[in-house]
Amino acid sequence: MNLLVADIGGTNARFAYQADNTRELSNFAYLKCSDFVSIYDAIEFYKNDNNLDVRNMSIAVASTTKHDSIKFTNNTWSFKQSEVFEYFKLDKLIFINDFVAQSLCFGSFYKNLSEDQSLNNKLALKHKLKIIRNGIPINKAPLLVTGPGTGLGICTLFQLHDNPLAIEGEGGHSSFAPNSNIEIELLQFMKMKYNHISNERLVSGSGIEEIYNFMCLKNGLEPNDFKAPEIGEKALTGNYEAKESIKLLFSILGTIISSVILINGTQSGVILSGGITPKLKEILSISDFEINLLNKGRRHDYVKNVPIWLTEDSNNGLYGALNAINNPHYIDKLIVKR
Repeated sequence: MNLLVADIGGTNARFAYQADNTRELSNFAYLKCSDFVSIYDAIEFYKNDNNLDVRNMSIAVASTTKHDSIKFTNNTWSFKQSEVFEYFKLDKLIFINDFVAQSLCFGSFYKNLSEDQSLNNKLALKHKLKIIRNGIPINKAPLLVTGPGTGLGICTLFQLHDNPLAIEGEGGHSSFAPNSNIEIELLQFMKMKYNHISNERLVSGSGIEEIYNFMCLKNGLEPNDFKAPEIGEKALTGNYEAKESIKLLFSILGTIISSVILINGTQSGVILSGGITPKLKEILSISDFEINLLNKGRRHDYVKNVPIWLTEDSNNGLYGALNAINNPHYIDKLIVKR
């Protein structure tokens, strides 16, 4: 097989390797995108550093993959899929969206969900998922995989002809809908800077920075250039503005999730992914996440029993990329040697 798998986002480029179908993934490596000029340089570095013979690649990227040209939303890299295939002289290549990969990682988990909560709890433990909110999955309903990191990924997973199918989309760029007075104030603050306020503008790494400066201004403090990791650390140590900023981010996330549940019928459950929630999960429980999640008026009952889990495994995208290359639903995305 000689397969390289990768999960490349706005900040990190993760790699692993499978020598053949009987082997587990190996040679895990985590690189910073900013350390490399292009995807070609990052792949070359990984190959040479691990002395690998690569003939096939399955790569998850934080971008749409529906066209040959790929440009990252939160990364300066751009390239053509066909040129990557030719450059590395591959036998087979597939590019998929990063949250498609996150979703495909949980194909087995999703397939085995039942209405028995105790069995689901054991299943969650097996897949290294932490329970955020108990609930009862609706049989054969889709599953939502979402969460903030450098951007905001949103993907819907369901089963078709005994294989998982994840629907690629750009849900993070849907419009922000305020659900409280302070969120209305936040929208007005953001409208002074941007014409369109997407959910990703707020529920993401850069969103933490935006909300923090809004919170400072609201409390009579000067805005500053603290980055998201610093604000997160401040929030965990009790800084008021930082903590309130993270609480507000999670509150908005609650609204987003319940809206997607209603739009896509994802009543099997929700898996929270991405780099932010695992690091700041203790603030999730004291935010208005659940209040906003359930604030759906006449459709409160539609949302209230949907279970929510959290994944903290940074390798999910790599395993999802591994699952994608032989999934018949993605055969039309393959570039193969003629």
